[in-house]
Amino acid sequence: MKNRVHPYLKSLTCLYVEDDDAVRDSFSLLVGRYFKKLLVAKNGEEGVELFRKHSPEIVISDIRMPVMDGIEMVRKIKEISDEVFVLFITAFSDVDYLKKAIDLGVDGYITKPVDKKRLIEKLNRFAGYIKSAKEAKEYAELLKEIFDKQPNPTVLLEEGRIKLKNIAFESLFGEVENILDLFESLGIDLNKSYQELRFERNGVMMTLEVSIQRINDTFVLLSFNDVTEYEEEIFTDPLTVMYNRKIVEKILPQITKEKICIIILDIDDFKKINDTFGHPTGDRVLKYLTSVLRSSLRKEDYIIRWGGEEFLIILKRVEDTDTARKIAENLRIKIEAGRIEGVGHITCSFGVCCLKAGDRSEFEKGVAMADEALYRAKRMGKNRVFSCVKEPEI
Repeated sequence: MKNRVHPYLKSLTCLYVEDDDAVRDSFSLLVGRYFKKLLVAKNGEEGVELFRKHSPEIVISDIRMPVMDGIEMVRKIKEISDEVFVLFITAFSDVDYLKKAIDLGVDGYITKPVDKKRLIEKLNRFAGYIKSAKEAKEYAELLKEIFDKQPNPTVLLEEGRIKLKNIAFESLFGEVENILDLFESLGIDLNKSYQELRFERNGVMMTLEVSIQRINDTFVLLSFNDVTEYEEEIFTDPLTVMYNRKIVEKILPQITKEKICIIILDIDDFKKINDTFGHPTGDRVLKYLTSVLRSSLRKEDYIIRWGGEEFLIILKRVEDTDTARKIAENLRIKIEAGRIEGVGHITCSFGVCCLKAGDRSEFEKGVAMADEALYRAKRMGKNRVFSCVKEPEI
């Protein structure tokens, strides 16, 4: 139907600015019925005040006016909000004004005398744009609300930049300037669908399951599930607060994909400590030992209470025996240097083995070889480091 007015205009407010009384009255009668509310001003100064007070979505204005012309008025209005749609009504002779209007980014103009059909076409176009923008904003707000209601930290990336994040994500990671730098520091690979992340927050080590869903070439959705308490209950030794042997079942799929170095250490003469000073003192010795291990090793390394006084360490991203032996030797020196009240100094013996554990049996073989190196160190006088590359027994 010709000259049909967009129904969405009836939900909008329009500011009309015109200094000529007769023109203003007749035009107001023409367009007033199109809008929910029509605000009328006699010059640009009044127009700015009405805009500031009512925030209309559309401004229709003459260009040439006393007190403040249309160009200056729109410049001030754009400083308040750049989302407003502006339509200028102008004479053919106002070429210089139109150039300035274009520079301001106005959305359209029509010449005098006003053609009703052209006017409705432009207003309908504005209404369509405003409706689409409002719906997009509402959808974005709804999506943000849905995101924020997710209990797990969740973030949506658009070409490597944060498009959307929820409150839980902000609480966990804080303000993030470069999300890709953060993920690189945490070891998160966006090409994997699932990863496990060990993450320190406020001095507390957390374990997070990271689910990564690539929606398309542009968007990637990540969700973080905190399984720290579950792991503490199932995989943690209650005395030392280190991993227990059960953790191997969980990490085996990961550690069998890469070369690893295994260190096994055992407290020398621990039975004598227990027999002489009692088990509570023995427990203090174990806690002292784990404090040295925790402070000396990286967060990504696994420290496992393997037996009573025996610990197994899995070094990640350490592939050669010489480096692993140096790490073990550094631990040996630090452990011996400390002093435990009522006991004095303690020492440990170490066995080291590096291998590519392709499956469970190869991992177990590596553990057995490190264990054999440990007992050779015991036989050779204790408080020393041996590797599965046989040492000369001198």
